[in-house]
Amino acid sequence: MNIEPHVVSSKEGQPNQTGGFRAAKAVARDRGVSDVTVWRWARLGWIKTANISGRPYVDLASLARFDQRVTAGEFAKPPAGAARKSAEERAKKEGKAA
Repeated sequence: MNIEPHVVSSKEGQPNQTGGFRAAKAVARDRGVSDVTVWRWARLGWIKTANISGRPYVDLASLARFDQRVTAGEFAKPPAGAARKSAEERAKKEGKAA
């Protein structure tokens, strides 16, 4: 029995998956991050996972929401260390408040 996730089209006509699961290891590989990073995202509540037969699977709908939040800059942080100092100096030169 083959169960396909529900697929809808976006405004641009590209298909968006709105349900289903993908192996956490495959998600990590596709995104170029470690398995532990995916586990941390789940622990922080940024994505939802399910344990299927002892293996973690990522909910694709929660992964899509996570991508939207990343694109919106929700997880962005200001520079730290030497990068912070140079960013502050650059802001001073440009007349901006840091």
